[in-house]
Amino acid sequence: MNLGIESEKIEFKKNTNELVNGVISLSAMLNKHNEGTVYFGVENNGDVIGQKDLNENTLRDVSKRISEGIKPKVFPIVSLMLIGDRKIIKVYVNGNNVPYSAFGKYYYRSFDVDHLVSLKMLKTL
Repeated sequence: MNLGIESEKIEFKKNTNELVNGVISLSAMLNKHNEGTVYFGVENNGDVIGQKDLNENTLRDVSKRISEGIKPKVFPIVSLMLIGDRKIIKVYVNGNNVPYSAFGKYYYRSFDVDHLVSLKMLKTL
């Protein structure tokens, strides 16, 4: 199964080891579109590979890391999805309190790339 391609509002990560980069992508999407979605367990080309090593704390830990990493605070919708026989994690956030930072830095999304925001651009946000 393939979920398509990454975009300004969608990002794919192979697993939750890439959670920090996922948080950065979410903040960049929020700054440009006021919403964004990251899928864990999906290759960059959209192929579903599944998230391994899921346990009862995984979704809670993902939610907590995102809420702590993005300022102003957001409350992500974190869900477990079953696609075929593979489990993936879907994280959706939305908010209108631009600008959002990830771990103290500001990012902006251009297609499927997260760019560090300059001071000048931060003022326009």
